[in-house]
Amino acid sequence: MGNDKAKREIHLDLLRILALLAVISVHCTGMGNTEAVPTTDFNRQILIFFDAVMTWQIPIYVMISGRFFLDPERTVSATRLVKAVRRIVIAFLVWNPVYQLYYIVSGAYRDLNWKGILSMAVIGPYHFWFLFMIVFLYAITPFLREIVKNRRLAEYYILLFIVFSFLTGYGESLPIVGSVVAQVVTKTNFHFALGYAGYFVLGYYLHRYPRTKHQERWLYAAGFAMFVITVSASVYRAVLEGYDGQWYTGYLKPNLILISSAVYVFFCNRVSRISFSPASRKLIAELSANSFGVYLIHALIVEGAGMIGLSPLMVSPLLMHPVIVMLVFVLSNAFVFLLRKIPVVGKTVI
Repeated sequence: MGNDKAKREIHLDLLRILALLAVISVHCTGMGNTEAVPTTDFNRQILIFFDAVMTWQIPIYVMISGRFFLDPERTVSATRLVKAVRRIVIAFLVWNPVYQLYYIVSGAYRDLNWKGILSMAVIGPYHFWFLFMIVFLYAITPFLREIVKNRRLAEYYILLFIVFSFLTGYGESLPIVGSVVAQVVTKTNFHFALGYAGYFVLGYYLHRYPRTKHQERWLYAAGFAMFVITVSASVYRAVLEGYDGQWYTGYLKPNLILISSAVYVFFCNRVSRISFSPASRKLIAELSANSFGVYLIHALIVEGAGMIGLSPLMVSPLLMHPVIVMLVFVLSNAFVFLLRKIPVVGKTVI
């Protein structure tokens, strides 16, 4: 692509890897974070803590994609978008049947009728929702690229994203006016700046227009404070009322926007200044290249680990949970590495 930047942004490769580890961590918490273990159990509270700590991962993924796909200095033709969508569609068509076969053999569908099984077969495994979301972001990329060409327009879009994320996420819980806000939000039926498109735009904007040092410090302080509040509130709510992972840690909640932005800016402004050795750069780039494949298959390995009895609750989850996360990460990468060695087919399906 003629005018694309040749220099690899290794800090974003590293951030992508960390986001993938966070995804695996969240999914591994589900191995012990079940209704069979009461939320008053200390070990389950640790898993709830891990879950809340890692919920910046999907926003980060989307922001990194937005940084590249919305950059006017990079060529993003219709052909490139079609190629990106085709890769995702092929991956879905190849790996969804594998998961469906596993679910049938494992007995996961034993309580479903044929309509339920058909519905699950169309939707795919739980983590494939991301594939649907990113495909539709690619579909509107040409429109979003026009928005980010104008800084003020991009800022206005981001402002709408934040405001309506707050209104839809917490508006109905506001004292006194909550019910009114909920009705207004419902009646406006506003969707233009809702959803993950906001993160897509934010990823490019924060990269293209760096904050001043003063603004950057305030962002880190606010992001860290919101991180502490979010994690603490999640654990506190779980202990008192039962676990509800979407209340404070939903990906589109305004607190997650702030936390994710702080993490992203830190890597763009600070980690980008680190001089990595050639060997480190090579390893980071390879692990980053494997990330899509690892995302696709890691859930199978998580399920397999559970079937043979591995659980974060075997011993203290403070020890066992990180061990299982790294085991899944290493095995998934090894599997992807081997698959990608298959001529022609390997890099097509993963």
